Amino acid sequence: MRFLSLIFLMFFAACAPQSGVISDGATGLTGQFTRQVVISDHPHHVLMGHLIQTTRDGVQTRALVIGQRRDGVHRVRMVEAWSDGIELPFSATTRRLDGCTHGHCRDNAVGVIFLSDQLLADGRSNGLSARLIGRSAAINIEVPATLFQALQE
Repeated sequence: MRFLSLIFLMFFAACAPQSGVISDGATGLTGQFTRQVVISDHPHHVLMGHLIQTTRDGVQTRALVIGQRRDGVHRVRMVEAWSDGIELPFSATTRRLDGCTHGHCRDNAVGVIFLSDQLLADGRSNGLSARLIGRSAAINIEVPATLFQALQE
């Protein structure tokens, strides 16, 4: 249920160029999302990220949503995420985003890192430095503290 709510919000919020609020009476899903920022910049794998926070039936879910700005050369496929020697709760996504992500129609979903209370608190203070691991590559990401601070409690 948590993952389905997250996926729904991820694709619902994917078309917005700025932060916003979600309220869907039909599903009972409420939440918010931040603006999208560059979290890794490389000529062939620019990764974008935004944070989402949802509540449905009293269950709250928070996550960093990671997408790849497509360049037509290759698609990154990550399988896990690590920060300071600790494996993060990462869920890979292997589909192309339908429609546009923040105004860019060529983006691919990479995955999400679920945010515990501790990860969110650390992110608000220090941001998040992590390493995404794939079968053929590893990519460092840097998420600024200001993005975490943009989520309202």
